Amino acid sequence: MTSSRKNKSIIINTEVFGTLELIKNQVISNFSALMDDEQIRLANESGYFEGEPMPYSFGFAPPSEINQHTIKQLSAGERVNLVLEGRNVGHIDVDKIFKLDKFTREKNIFLANESANGRQLQLGEYAISGEFEIYDESIKDAKFRLKNVIKEINAKKITSVFLTADPFNRAHERLIRMTVDKADLVIVFLVRTLQENHIDYAIRKRVLEFFNQNYLPEKRVFVFPLENTTLFSSHTNPTLECIAARSFGANKLVIGQNHAGIGMFYDHNEAHTILDRYKNELEIEIIVLPELVYCNQCRTLVSTKTCPHGQHHHIKYHPDIIKELLFKGIMPPAILVRPEISAFILSELFPNRFKDVQKLCDDLFVNSGLLEKRTDRDFYEELMKLYQTSSMT
Repeated sequence: MTSSRKNKSIIINTEVFGTLELIKNQVISNFSALMDDEQIRLANESGYFEGEPMPYSFGFAPPSEINQHTIKQLSAGERVNLVLEGRNVGHIDVDKIFKLDKFTREKNIFLANESANGRQLQLGEYAISGEFEIYDESIKDAKFRLKNVIKEINAKKITSVFLTADPFNRAHERLIRMTVDKADLVIVFLVRTLQENHIDYAIRKRVLEFFNQNYLPEKRVFVFPLENTTLFSSHTNPTLECIAARSFGANKLVIGQNHAGIGMFYDHNEAHTILDRYKNELEIEIIVLPELVYCNQCRTLVSTKTCPHGQHHHIKYHPDIIKELLFKGIMPPAILVRPEISAFILSELFPNRFKDVQKLCDDLFVNSGLLEKRTDRDFYEELMKLYQTSSMT
């Protein structure tokens, strides 16, 4: 075989890489290759391919003059490398080179995330079809672990939810707990955020795992990482969310009432949504949860449907506001974010913030009389306990 160093290369970005991961690992279809022009035409015209729902076709036409020049030089049977940030992350075994019909673009999977940065979502004039490989096996490994958990606990009622958890707050906690109550297993798909001002994905993943391990029943929630794609982040493609959830065995999908993609329309005086087209094939129940807020009259977390008090009594869980506090080094109120989670995030955002955290903790907080080694995270947790002391307020 020809050395990969001698193969021609196509430069891709993280968004394209993430979409290729989904295709290869059969997250959004059983079909796991890049389509040729005839396959694209069939999928786009019918909305189906090989008997399964196919709202977006898999036409791969990477933009830029360099990529397009490379594609024009390729031949059937040739192998071309996929390069991300200077690393060889996969390859395509070329089957066919063809001109991509411009009218197919609106139904192309690589343009499906309407909310992503326009510079990330572009297509060239010429496309490649064929089998391909992705060398990162993180999704494959996660699928294997999930399959084992389902088998181990004999899960029949499986519910899924897509979260950015940016940041993970009390409303997310309540949503997951409400879902766990009525399911054998909950799959939390942790997706990459679209926002530039965001908490790092690795931190959000560790926060979810921390909450799962310490505050939920064992093996009732599985955190499935989708780190490299924002395809589900904006919630503009509920059909894809249903397909992905169903591919992992879920029979329910939980979404919020403000889901951007569940637009309702009327036909012959009957209400319909975008999901109606595939509802028979997908065989998945959609659970729409109301908005969750903190009511200062009820003095607890409530849904807007069950609380009798007006909006002027409601504190909403605005992610940007909570992040603004965290990025300034301020612990959000405990009604917004669990103190242990705030402490975890702040200790990651501001490592080694204090000159001598041990002395600070010893002088400020009570202790058992034994010498206890303290960390920045311990400091934040103990500080929140002092804030919550109410006898002198």
